[in-house]
Amino acid sequence: QCWFLSCLVVYWGLFQALYGVVSGMKLGIVLSTMLALFLLPWLIVVVPLWAELDMNWYHSHVFGHAEDTLDLLVVFLKFNPLVYLHVFVIGMLLGRLRCLLGGIWGAPNCIEAFAPVGYVGLLLIFCIPQVRLPASKLSARLSVLLPLQSMILLGLAGLQGLTAPFFAHMVSPLNFIE
Repeated sequence: QCWFLSCLVVYWGLFQALYGVVSGMKLGIVLSTMLALFLLPWLIVVVPLWAELDMNWYHSHVFGHAEDTLDLLVVFLKFNPLVYLHVFVIGMLLGRLRCLLGGIWGAPNCIEAFAPVGYVGLLLIFCIPQVRLPASKLSARLSVLLPLQSMILLGLAGLQGLTAPFFAHMVSPLNFIE
């Protein structure tokens, strides 16, 4: 979606400050920050539950309309760069995590399973209606699936200084871009 390209201007404007913070983080802080950012999009599911609202409250928004608070909230949640900043920060944290895990015994074996587990999780969510996320149209857009997507990225990238994971070698013939 081309509107997301305009978000990148904001994120790259914040990059230097964010990099200064992320590059100095220790493993525990990286993991706890990632957990907090993984939980953040779940507010779109939890808040309506707490308020006893319909999970699909955003369906009453009509494209192109901005007559009431609901319309403005839906447009804000769908298009404001601040709403997606956590995705950019998670990407930075994944890079830091990759560097930190490289020296930990056993981490490469664990990382080997990340990509297949992430793919299986996404397949289950998208293929089995009973596993589908609540408020799926908006929650998926706001990155409720980010933990599984992060597992895939880290699982395919492997750890710094080590050979690529087995699964990455298996799927590399499918990469027709390089």
